[in-house]
Amino acid sequence: MPAKALWQENQSREFTLTEALEICLKCHRLAPFCFYNGNTFAAIARDFIAELSPKLAADKAFVLRSIAGHIVAGTATDIERKQLDSMLAALDR
Repeated sequence: MPAKALWQENQSREFTLTEALEICLKCHRLAPFCFYNGNTFAAIARDFIAELSPKLAADKAFVLRSIAGHIVAGTATDIERKQLDSMLAALDR
């Protein structure tokens, strides 16, 4: 299965959130399950964001979860991607 191979070859390395979301998007598009691929990989993305929660205000965490879901679903706009980059850059300060 291509999705399993992609997941396994990447599971042992450390990613930025953006890179992890891109892996989830690729796996979603490979559709390894019969149903709910988008929901499955969006839930994984929410788990990534939960790791950042102590650093984020509730409203910013909500926005980040929303953008992450759009990225994983393949529907994120350029504006959302720029907003993600801006929010992550602010976290690094």
